[in-house]
Amino acid sequence: MIKLHQYIITVFLLCALFLLNTSAQDVKDVTPVGLPEGAIGRLGKGSIQDIAISPNGKQLAVASMIGIWLYDTHTGNEIALLTGHRTAVHSVAYSPDGRTIASGGGLGDDKSIRLWDTLTGEHTVLSGNSGDVRTLAFSPDGNTLVSGDDDGNVKLWDVSTGESIQILSGFGEQVLSVVFSPDGNTVASAALDSTILSWNVEDGQIKHKYFGHTDWVRILAFSPDGTTLASGSRDGTIRLWDTATGQQKRILTDKENRYDSIAFSPDGNTLAFSVYRKSKIEFLNVSTGKIEQTIHIPDGGVSKILYSPDKKTLVGMDWGGKIYFWNLENGENILTINGHTRNVRALAYSIDGKTLASTSGLGIALWDVEARQLTQTLHGHQQSGIASIASLAFSPDNRTVAGADWNGNIYLWDYTTPIHIKTLQGHTEGIRSITFSSDGSKLASTGNDHTIRIWNAENGEEMHKMIEDKGRAFSVAFSPDNLTLASGGFNGMIRFWNVETGEQKLTLPNTGNGWSIAYSPNGVLLATSGMQIKLWHTTSGECIQTLDLPINMDDMANLDRRQRFHLDMMGSMVESLAYSSDGKTIAGVGRNGMIHLWNIETGKKQHTFSGHKWTVNTLAFSPDGKTLASGSSDGTILLWDVQNSETGN
Repeated sequence: MIKLHQYIITVFLLCALFLLNTSAQDVKDVTPVGLPEGAIGRLGKGSIQDIAISPNGKQLAVASMIGIWLYDTHTGNEIALLTGHRTAVHSVAYSPDGRTIASGGGLGDDKSIRLWDTLTGEHTVLSGNSGDVRTLAFSPDGNTLVSGDDDGNVKLWDVSTGESIQILSGFGEQVLSVVFSPDGNTVASAALDSTILSWNVEDGQIKHKYFGHTDWVRILAFSPDGTTLASGSRDGTIRLWDTATGQQKRILTDKENRYDSIAFSPDGNTLAFSVYRKSKIEFLNVSTGKIEQTIHIPDGGVSKILYSPDKKTLVGMDWGGKIYFWNLENGENILTINGHTRNVRALAYSIDGKTLASTSGLGIALWDVEARQLTQTLHGHQQSGIASIASLAFSPDNRTVAGADWNGNIYLWDYTTPIHIKTLQGHTEGIRSITFSSDGSKLASTGNDHTIRIWNAENGEEMHKMIEDKGRAFSVAFSPDNLTLASGGFNGMIRFWNVETGEQKLTLPNTGNGWSIAYSPNGVLLATSGMQIKLWHTTSGECIQTLDLPINMDDMANLDRRQRFHLDMMGSMVESLAYSSDGKTIAGVGRNGMIHLWNIETGKKQHTFSGHKWTVNTLAFSPDGKTLASGSSDGTILLWDVQNSETGN
């Protein structure tokens, strides 16, 4: 049994009980819960992986990339953030009495299953899993837990002892769904290879193999009386099976649909289901096979639906990270939980430092830095199928934000309004980097089509197109005087271009760097990232300083297997960097997720920040240089206190 700083947990749970009795107005923001050392704020709550509702219907557990969030289902307020998994939490389930929450890890070295006591805050680790834990379910009596993982294992666990009771064999593919029958005598499981199996829990023998699906089966559900097993598949069918015979009873077919989630109503008369990327939830009359009700939902669809225990509400988790509560009588949305964001690929501070822009799936999220709140999300206006945003930049006049996507489009918004201004088109493949000139008259971009382009930011016309014939450029940066554009790429070539003519001025071949580049504020130096961070004199092309990323053995001991693998394979690779506004500090992040600060004058590392649960993709200093923002694939942005960071760490 692992005790998590029992005093703190006790105080925390008392606060949680207080929060349950307060209104949304009383509790504005509790996201600082669980902040790592050195962080002063968190934007976003991590990508959602799974949801579960408590048996009394008062709480919702959300498995995320950074931990397990608990919400009050009446107010939508955060109650707690349970942290213990070293990496992402893939799956979550409540015990029938509500005293225990089970969570399954994944997307990293932590494949464990953990059982959390909701009253004491203590948790037990169930070890022995080799694959990511995709799905969990408690038996009706709460004594047994079943898990399904990426290695094709279906395991039964004794909840009281934490020991593995039995491994139910039969799968060779990733297990996507496990469910207990209402009487607890049967476990059914579905896998990536379209296989559905049911086992007798007592002896572990296979009872039935359900044949019919031709693609992977995403979700299973037993009817409340246990006579029917429903399955939803990516083959465009929902099938209802007789659990006594294993034979198919009914099929709902729509080859245009891929079914993500299904759920029986508490009386068993209705089967609710959602479709991948479709903006509706439909309700099937199990007896007649007819659709009797439809709830229209925001574009993008929901990936999981749950009936509340009071039978009055349906809960849905959408692909963008929102959680909706619908009144089943009239289909109206009665509550929405926001704040769960997806992969953060890029960041940009507004010129006044009050707004931070981040990539948010298909759009741009704008955050109020002081309030730590999402104010709005900007979406593309030219194409309905806009690809995810990959790079961001604010104009110097602090009115325009630009976002470039993986389709090769650059979108410009007046974010103060917000109004979509125009779309710049020309790139034929995804764009990796964009930047404004300091006077705001020009915009530069580079992408996977081996081109570097300079645009007139006022009218959107392309001024120059330069070819990177030795590979793809990953990053572009204007010199402070706007006379030169620098580009860097995976090939290690650093090029300097004349902004007025588009001609090449200087080339630094075989530098070993180029993933990310940044000019010093005075324009004398160019910083580039790669196996190290190197500082180049922008006139002579001479490398005047190398900032190494020494491997600290204490740091190595704290890394998981994934991080150690990257460190062994890529050495001290620095993928992203940022220059502070005063030119005294450079921040860089490696593939191990460690964020390092170097003092430019001494060339020594002055501090290290760590706390993201997955890859850190991007860094940005606030205009005043006091804060560093980091964006991660775990779906969060962490704000780090640079001003008060200790030196020499």
